[in-house]
Amino acid sequence: MAKRFLFLLVLLFAAAAHADAVGIVATVNNDIVTTHELSQRIEMIMSANAMPRTDDMRHEIASEVLRGLIDDKIRLQAADAAGIKVTDEDIRRGMATIAGQNNMSVDQFTQMLGDQGVEKDTLEAQLRAEISWQKYVEQKLVPNVDVPSSEIDRLEAQMKDSTNRISYQVSEIFLPVDNASDDAKARAFGEDLIRRLAGGANFSALAHSFSASASAGHGGDLGWQTLEQMPPEIARIIKVMHPGQVSKPMHTLRGYYILYLRNTRNMQAKDVPDRAQLQEAATQQQIDLLQRRELRDLRNKAFIEVKHD
Repeated sequence: MAKRFLFLLVLLFAAAAHADAVGIVATVNNDIVTTHELSQRIEMIMSANAMPRTDDMRHEIASEVLRGLIDDKIRLQAADAAGIKVTDEDIRRGMATIAGQNNMSVDQFTQMLGDQGVEKDTLEAQLRAEISWQKYVEQKLVPNVDVPSSEIDRLEAQMKDSTNRISYQVSEIFLPVDNASDDAKARAFGEDLIRRLAGGANFSALAHSFSASASAGHGGDLGWQTLEQMPPEIARIIKVMHPGQVSKPMHTLRGYYILYLRNTRNMQAKDVPDRAQLQEAATQQQIDLLQRRELRDLRNKAFIEVKHD
């Protein structure tokens, strides 16, 4: 009995020593975020956004990058609980898509990442989280989406009245605020992104790295919309912007939006979306809202402990 007790003590001390050696920055339910994961994700985001590779920059973005990693753990756990699997082929396709977007082969792209200190596993881990969440949304949330025909009738009538009106090509970055205590931090980070954009940073790259909206996978692109198609709080801002302008962080009940008005055009009859396109756009808006709520609820239910040095 004494030997067994001693053996258990040895195991406990070994586990504690392993945790210290690994470096745990956060616990998310029964999973962890390690210092290695955080440092690698930071390096990848700095590389993708051509950020100066300084310790000050790493410190500046660490909090938002950690939040993204925590959300990835939550997404993966939800998908796993739902029995969702991500195959090696899913990852290969994802890698090929990203490499292609950079006009490289997968080998060239991973070599480029490696030259900048980013391991291939880091990108694969992010892809696994993104793909698992896409599958989770399709399986668990999409069946609950219901856009009534009366809503499509309303949108169709608005579109017919919109001929010769202005259509707006808009992109977004969404920074969520789950708790009031996070509000100031989210706003400050949004203002920092504005400064980076003013300094020449790429909006699409920042959206992909930091936005919590479903549009992040498309660089924040929302496509062409009339003011009537937009949520009222966004329409109010867009209608006073000019092409090429980026808004200040806009506060809403759910968080902060940064909007980029890429271009405008007069909507002609040929530009008016048909009923099927209106249905698709309205459905996607509902899906986006549902998945934000789902992630927020999962986050609120999760045990999350962030280690502060």
